[in-house]
Parts: sequence; C-alpha cells; structure tokens
Amino acid sequence: MIPTLILNALAVSSLYIMMASGLALIFGLRRVMNFGHGAIYMVGAYLGYTIASGLNFWAALILVPLIMSVFGVLLELLVLRPLEKRQQIEVALITFGIGIVIAQIVIRIYGGTPLSVSAPPLLASSVKIFGADYPVYRLFITVIGLCSVVALAVWLNATRTGMFVRAVSHAPNVSSMMGINANRLSLLISTLSTAFAGLAGVLVGPYLSIDPGMDVAMIITCMIVVVIGGTGSIWGAILAALIFGFLQTFGTVYLHEISVLIPYLMLIGILVWRPQGFNFGGSAE
Repeated sequence: MIPTLILNALAVSSLYIMMASGLALIFGLRRVMNFGHGAIYMVGAYLGYTIASGLNFWAALILVPLIMSVFGVLLELLVLRPLEKRQQIEVALITFGIGIVIAQIVIRIYGGTPLSVSAPPLLASSVKIFGADYPVYRLFITVIGLCSVVALAVWLNATRTGMFVRAVSHAPNVSSMMGINANRLSLLISTLSTAFAGLAGVLVGPYLSIDPGMDVAMIITCMIVVVIGGTGSIWGAILAALIFGFLQTFGTVYLHEISVLIPYLMLIGILVWRPQGFNFGGSAE
C-alpha cells in the first residue's frame, strides 16, 4: 500500500504544483492574490470535457491551455493593470467576485451534475509497481508535474526573461530604472498562470471528477500552499504542494477522522512559528 500511496500523493501534488506556482508567480510580480484562480481551473476542466467529447483528450490538452492563456491576457489588461494602483485587498476582492461570476456562468451552462472524462486509450491501462496494478494515467500526471517544475526552473534561472521576472519580483523600482518593462513581464506571467490552471483542469478530468464545487476546493488548497510556501516564493510553493499532497493522501488513509484538519493545522503552525513560510529566496525564486 505504501508505494501506491506515495504515487497517489505525487499525482495530486503535481496538480497542486501547477496551480500554486502560477498563483505564486502572479503574486511575486503584481503583489496580488488572484482569488479567481480556482474559477480559471474550473473553466479549464469544463472546456477540457467539451473538447475531449468533441475531438479527443490530446486536443483538449493542447487547446485548453492556449485558450486559457488568452483569458490571462484579458485578466491582465482588463483587471490587474487598471487596478495596479489600488490596495491589494481591493484587487483581491475584485478577483474573488470575478471568480464567483465565472463559476456561476459555468454552472448555468453545464448544470450541477458532476462530469467525467475517460483517459485516452494510450493511458488507460495499468502497470505493475511493487506487485500492485497502478493506473498509467496517474503516472502521466506526475510526469507532467515534474516536467513543469523542470521547465519553470530552467526558464527562471537560465533565460534572460526569467531573470527579468526575478529581478522585478525582488526590486520593481530598481528594475524599472534599469529599463525592464514590468508590464510586459506581468502580461507574460498572467498568461503562463492561466495556462497552467487550464492544463491542470484538463488533467483532473480523467483523474478525479469535474463538478461545480471544484473551484472553491482548489483555491482554498492553493491559498494554503502559497502561504505555507511563502507568498510569492515559487520553490516554497512547490515544496508546500508536495507536503500538502502527501499529508492529504496519507492522512485520508491513516488519520481519516482528522485528515481534513491536517492542512489547516499545518497552516496555523507555519503562521505562528514561521510567518514568512518556507520562502527559499523570496519572490519568484
């Protein structure tokens, strides 16, 4: 059972990593917590269902992140940029309201019945791992999560644009004096963030289920992960997502009575003993 639980924890952690890293990127650059991030993930899941039903899963895996990246452009140009001089709490509340509106539109279109997507035939089988059958699709999710972490690390540390993102996150005023266009970078980050959320939404269809409450469940998880990791810290968010996934998976089996409380207890402990979270190097680090 232990190897199976570890693999399950890695699969669910991969989804949290994709969601939380996008949220942390936006906060690191804009200093804004996007409470509509869960609704974006929900839209990605339902769009994935529609495209997978009409075409196939692979088409959904490619098209949904592209469509959601356009949504990221609209988010940046119509919400974040016009409100950049406003207080953080005001912008956060506006994104919260936008998320509620989006979720209600989705529910009105698709109804309140949970939906599911079949895994593509290539990933629908199982493999033997330590003598137990394990779904190939869950391994696929883990691989996608690992690849996203590696790609993010390479981009932030080995490319000119990634270094600019880190610079603006650390010292926006100094970066502006050096000629770095923060608005252009913010547009890129918003696009990447919503694309990651759309990708996670597509991946969750064959793994869990698509239902009207998925946006609330995911945004609560992401907020906990981002705060524990250190607001704006990418690597802190990734570590926190891994820990959260393992606690959730193992707690459901071994501490079923209190498993739902474990993440909140962890959040309280972090806020009391280490308010800055894990925060390995600050924003976008």
